[in-house]
Amino acid sequence: MRKVFLTVLLFVLAASSSWAFDQNIAIDDALSKVLSSAAKIKNAKVISVVPFEYGPGLTVKSVEDKIVLKLAKTGNFKVMDKRSLEALLAEQKLSLTGLTEQTNISKIGQILNADSLLFGRVTLSGETLIISVNMKDVATGAIVWADEFSGEDLNKVTFGPGIRSGFFNGSVKYLLNDKLSSPITLPGGAAENQFFFAFTFSFEQRLQSIKAVSFSLDGIFYRGFFQPDPVIAPGTLIGGNAYTFTANANYTNLKLQLCALVRLHLGYMFDWNSDVVVIYFGPGLDANYMLADAKYRLTQTSGTGTLYDSGDLPYKKDIGQVLAFGGMTFRVGVELKLSTNFSVFMEAFYIPEFTVGMPDVDTRILPKVTIGQGNSTYGLGIRYVIF
Repeated sequence: MRKVFLTVLLFVLAASSSWAFDQNIAIDDALSKVLSSAAKIKNAKVISVVPFEYGPGLTVKSVEDKIVLKLAKTGNFKVMDKRSLEALLAEQKLSLTGLTEQTNISKIGQILNADSLLFGRVTLSGETLIISVNMKDVATGAIVWADEFSGEDLNKVTFGPGIRSGFFNGSVKYLLNDKLSSPITLPGGAAENQFFFAFTFSFEQRLQSIKAVSFSLDGIFYRGFFQPDPVIAPGTLIGGNAYTFTANANYTNLKLQLCALVRLHLGYMFDWNSDVVVIYFGPGLDANYMLADAKYRLTQTSGTGTLYDSGDLPYKKDIGQVLAFGGMTFRVGVELKLSTNFSVFMEAFYIPEFTVGMPDVDTRILPKVTIGQGNSTYGLGIRYVIF
């Protein structure tokens, strides 16, 4: 047991490191918005970049260099990088903290022949990187440009466990025979809107090039209980003889679905500056184990010869004994992100109908359970991204 625990722990640690937040990608994502914002800069031709401030947790400290390249590519400005300013500060025996004073701003501007100084700060908020910039006119100290850019590691694969709930329909019928004639079919009851509970996991792949679209592989482990009404069927005719059949059964559907989902991030599609609402849809595969805990009895009440009585037949089927492939499924839903890690969702989905025989009760009795009648259903769920 200890070895299993250590193996799982090492896997989680390895996965966490391999899917760790990449600050370089988040910086590039944030700076992708700089060019459109820089179009608002007026009356600035020569810009000197002041070394940015960096908040805790940041290991990449090259944002100034990347902004220099962005602004220089516009062709509208001459941009001097932070090394030019750092050399001048050392020569003039000034410190960065002193640059907030207008006298020093004017002095630096005159020496560098710059008309504007660009200041900035880089911080982390969860796994969102925020770059705040402001540009000051060296002559007046007025702010000629200020903006804030946020970026994410959109290439990151995230993992989020969660829970789901929903409903399904089921029915059972019994094939009964006397070993001499063809079997007859006896309805065994049906139940609608049976509740199921599910554990779920989701691996999501974000794409840097298409921010509004991501893809996920969702695995869903359902556990649904199906309990039809007890059956008491006197006068059941099999091969011309009368029988009484009774059944008292509980069935459990253990369902595994693997779904490949396309996720549309409406915040990026409509430029809401917030990734709050996600619409998702996609197909999947459905496989099932059927469990049973039942008691059956078939008693002959009239006929020739010795009257047959099966006695009470206890019947149990555990996991791994009765496997049924359901087929294709499809789901569509809306997810609301309440925080960076936590979200809730509502979905509709299709449950493939399948019928499975439950053999080995008795050669005269064959239960057949059908799950998924009515097919479409709905459910609610929550998800928490852990890395």
